[in-house]
Amino acid sequence: MRPHYRLPLVLGLVLLGALAAAAAFSAASVATRAVEYDGRPAAEVLVGDMPVIELRTSAGGLTPMRRAGIVAERLQAAIDAQPQGAKIRVASISHGQGLYADNRLIVAVYDAEASAHNGTPLGLVQTWQDNLVRAWGGSAQSVAPPAPAAADSASVAGESQPAAADPKPAQTDWTGTAQKWVPIVSVEQSGLSIGAAQVAGPTAQVEKVKAVAELRLSFQSVARIYAYIPTSSLNVTTLDRVQGVSVWATGDVRLVEF
Repeated sequence: MRPHYRLPLVLGLVLLGALAAAAAFSAASVATRAVEYDGRPAAEVLVGDMPVIELRTSAGGLTPMRRAGIVAERLQAAIDAQPQGAKIRVASISHGQGLYADNRLIVAVYDAEASAHNGTPLGLVQTWQDNLVRAWGGSAQSVAPPAPAAADSASVAGESQPAAADPKPAQTDWTGTAQKWVPIVSVEQSGLSIGAAQVAGPTAQVEKVKAVAELRLSFQSVARIYAYIPTSSLNVTTLDRVQGVSVWATGDVRLVEF
């Protein structure tokens, strides 16, 4: 081969190699797989062939595999939007830690999941952060400091962030949900009833609920309407509704006849 043909050929081969590598990188896909931990069902989220997140607990009626599916969908959307990597950052959220790709919430870690890994929410989410950086690329961002007590009401609505951070990541994380039973208090013309209701929703919001107020209304004397309002107070005369919480089951017993 004549020497003057070698340089174009070499450059062509290098370009083809670079294009192939870029295509392979941009095609990185996210998958889930079922695993076991201590004989119990668990689930992994993988980027390519590398496990990056392992979920060992159920939450809000969602199995580890279903939770992993939600996390995988979020992560795949982030990778599709920015194949070459993102700022993988950890930030304090109410009662836990959140893992973000730029401004996209990927997963939140609360005490139950961290305990299943024999660690803390911060330690576990930092491990997942390192895994994501290695599997996807981009860079790790330092952990945001916890919000002060005075800012707790803001952190409940979303993520606690430094002043310079973009507030857009504030969103509800349904991979970390809870449920509990609280009293139902109902006052109507025929008497006072009290019972119990099961409420469910984001962990931080469920913890606020102290009771469910039941409103019984008549509609044009032909129908009765029952409205159930999760409230942060046992005083039904002052309804302080807790947003993002639903009522799943109810029951009551008549205590007093008027």
